[in-house]
Amino acid sequence: MIVKVEVPDQFAKQFHLDEPPRSRELLEAFVLQRHAEGGLSAGQVAQVLGLSFQETEKLLRDHSAAGLGPDEHAQGLQNLERLRSR
Repeated sequence: MIVKVEVPDQFAKQFHLDEPPRSRELLEAFVLQRHAEGGLSAGQVAQVLGLSFQETEKLLRDHSAAGLGPDEHAQGLQNLERLRSR
């Protein structure tokens, strides 16, 4: 899905929002904010941004955001146990 946001020209030019890296930065900022508010898990951050586990953990660390929480670690362990028992 493509989501469009209108930004006044003066700000778009000032912040160079027409450049592709800026679009990515805006998406990352939005996703990090939602993660900080509890609206996205680390796994969902990875999914939205197309990152690996390690890349996601680094992004969250670099932005002083918490990585996987206890519930996510527990779910990961359960998933590993299920895979081992196959």
